[in-house]
Amino acid sequence: MGAMRRIACQPLGMERPLGKLFVGERIAPLSGERSGEPVLLSSADFTTHGVIVGMTGSGKTGLGLVLLEEALLSGVPVLAIDPKGDLGNLALTFPNFAPSDFEPWVDEGTARIEQTSVAELAAKTAQSWRDGLASWGLDGTDVAQLQQAARPVIYTPGSNAGIPVNALGRLTKPASDDISVRQDEADATVNGLLGLVGVDSDPLSGREHILLSNLIMRAWESGTDLDLPSLLGQILDPPIRKLGVLELDTFFPASDRQTLVLRLNGLLASPSFAAGPRAYRSTSTRCFGIRPARHAPLSSRCRISMSPNGTSPSP
Repeated sequence: MGAMRRIACQPLGMERPLGKLFVGERIAPLSGERSGEPVLLSSADFTTHGVIVGMTGSGKTGLGLVLLEEALLSGVPVLAIDPKGDLGNLALTFPNFAPSDFEPWVDEGTARIEQTSVAELAAKTAQSWRDGLASWGLDGTDVAQLQQAARPVIYTPGSNAGIPVNALGRLTKPASDDISVRQDEADATVNGLLGLVGVDSDPLSGREHILLSNLIMRAWESGTDLDLPSLLGQILDPPIRKLGVLELDTFFPASDRQTLVLRLNGLLASPSFAAGPRAYRSTSTRCFGIRPARHAPLSSRCRISMSPNGTSPSP
């Protein structure tokens, strides 16, 4: 729900020790009312792994947002992988609680269900955020503090909604002449490419991985850049005749290579791939839904990188 649900900043008048994350207050076991006693977690407890467990609607995402905000306010960069598309709400920081800031993010369908206008629902949402923060002794100043602390960037693999991610890897020759760097690039590219079509092939024993990495490395060593169509053509008619001591057709018969090409060709034939090629190959830096000024490269601001499933934030 964004700022209304988030309570990352400490309440007014509370001194927070260095290295402590404020996540809320203890509640009375019987009444469920807040006790006023703050709950502080040591940042040292978050250096390895953790899990948040709870029933549906119990506040797992809300607690996760609080922890992320606390990390950002402490100057810790955050990389959040977000299959549900919820964490984009971290980018929605509106210190002035102006209804016009909320309006682009208000769902028209929700407004129709509530039999109100989008503008009225935006004003109602803005007021609910203001009231929710006020109940914790917070106001727009605290929201501005979070806004200044973080520079949200939303990456969207398979979509142009945010900053596209190169899911295929590099098929152009790397700038480095270091053979180990090139091999690492080739292995990463092949892993990504085969992963997109559901082929699990070990770099040391998998014939798919070995063939593709050899084709890519051979092209790079000759100063040639590849693209996916040319790579598919080389799989069908490889410019090499042996892999190791075995003849290519013994190691990887032509019929099996054709099966692999058919799977990889699905990437080129897929409407989702064809409709948004930049979503897989672009290096664009345009970010979705965040004002450009909010992304100014300020050295004093840490970065939060979110990788959702192509969805936009919503208040």
